[in-house]
This record gives sequence, structure tokens and C-alpha cells, in this order.
Amino acid sequence: MNLEIGLVGVGPWGANILRDLRSLGAVVHCCARSDGSSDRARVGGAASIVEHPDKLPESCAGFVVATRTTSHLDAIRALLPRGRPIFCEKPLSNDLGAARALPAEAHRLVFVMHKWRYHPGIIELARIAATQSAGPVEGLRLLRLGWGNHHTDVSSLWVLAPHDISIAHAVLGETPRPVAAMRDVLGADADGAVAMLETRAGAGVTIEASSGHPSNLRRITLRCRDATFELDSADYATITSRSHSSGEVSHIRVGDEMPLLTELRAFLAHVRGGPPPHTALAEEIRMIEAITEIERMAARR
Repeated sequence: MNLEIGLVGVGPWGANILRDLRSLGAVVHCCARSDGSSDRARVGGAASIVEHPDKLPESCAGFVVATRTTSHLDAIRALLPRGRPIFCEKPLSNDLGAARALPAEAHRLVFVMHKWRYHPGIIELARIAATQSAGPVEGLRLLRLGWGNHHTDVSSLWVLAPHDISIAHAVLGETPRPVAAMRDVLGADADGAVAMLETRAGAGVTIEASSGHPSNLRRITLRCRDATFELDSADYATITSRSHSSGEVSHIRVGDEMPLLTELRAFLAHVRGGPPPHTALAEEIRMIEAITEIERMAARR
């Protein structure tokens, strides 16, 4: 029997989630409030459409929340009494106190969608770091640059930095601690940031998140003792590396399956009784703590 899943929020990204859930065989009931969202749900093949999360059918075995960041927690609070797994888009919230105040059962039921943790290139970089196949990690640099912020409820920092914090967590095995930050000098509203962080072992991490860059660039650069590795938006299916001893450049081919599809597959497997997906609530709260601290540090400069 096909799983029945409730999807809260069918904006442009939610429509992609609806598409992928259906491609994985799920029957999807949608909560959509605007005419545009209802149209996307209808076109995407929703089994039913309601206006409030608590009206989703009792037959739903799990839920995906893809509303605006500032309304994620309202949807989660409405769904928690169902006692079923909830997969929420990142970030869970930009309100650290409210995220910490979620009831205890949320730690069992709520997981956060950080798609980069499922990306084949990030998984390979994490393997290189964990196995020390090129020596110990010495540093990580992450660039997430582009033009404009299409989210009206949160700053560019809260749109962009969660990706990089989750990538750092995946590659380094921990959420690094912010040590300094300054406002993005490129953004019209200066609502991005350049931040420096540090792992417990002392490896440095630099994050640059900007909505004032004239072209899009996403780049992850991992420096180990013996080589430096780079994955960027020019080709997400190839990691380029350069040996520190010989200077030789080589390429590592990785898979190219879309990480959204992979993470939704992991969630459906969990709903069926399998292991939990990334990212647990406790991990997400540590990421929110890091971004909150970066925001505080950047506001002072």
C-alpha cells in the first residue's frame, strides 16, 4: 500500500517536494492556503487539498513542512499531536528560543531537511575528512553568493548560511563554533555575512553568504594536509583536487542524483520503520545557535 503523506506548503519549492514524493510512490495530501499554492498542488497531483494542517487526513503516516521559515514552528505544533514523523525544511526557525521551547516529543518526531547532507559530493568530502585519506583536515571554506533574496520573512543570512553550516557539520562531523563575523559588504541591505568558525580540533572554517553578488557561485573547498579538494556549482558531479606535494590536479566523479529526492526517500523509509533521516532536532538547534551567534557578531560591525 502506498504511504499517505501530508505536505504543508506548496510554494515553488514545495511543488518540487510534491513532485518527488509522488515519484517515490507516495499519496500526497496538501495544505495550501493561497490560490497559487492550491493551483500548484492541483497541477502536481495532490490527493486532496486543505487550508489548515489540522485538516489533513488522519491516514497520513508522516508530514513534510515547506512553508515560510517563520511559520515552520506553527505547523509543527499543529502536527505534533498526531505522533507521526515530521520532516521540516531548513532552517527549522530563526527564533532560537522558540526552537528550544518545542516539547520533548519533538526530539523524537521532528527532523530537518538539509539536502546537502545527501549530496554525493558532500558525502565524498565527508569520507575524505573522516578517513584522513589525504591527512587531517586543516580547513574548510564555503561560498554561497548570489543576487537578491526572494524570501520576505528572513534575511539572506538565514536563507544561505543554513546550507553551509549543515555542509560543515556533514564534512567535519560537528557544528563548528563561530569566533568572528562581519556584515556582508556587497548586499544592498548588508544582511549576509562573512564568518569565521572553528572546530574543537582547531580547524578553521570560513563562510561567506551574500545576496549582493552579481552572479551565482556556490563553492566548497576542503584543505587537508596532503591535498585540497573543491566542489562547486560549475559541476556538482566532479570534485577537483590538487596534491600539495606534486601539484597534480585530479578529478573525482561523484553521483548526480538530486539530493532532494534522496532525502525524501530516506524520510519515507523512516516513516515505514527504517532509521531516522538527517537532521535530528538537537543537531538543528546547534546549527541555529551558530547562525544566531554569527548574526549577533555581524551586527556589531
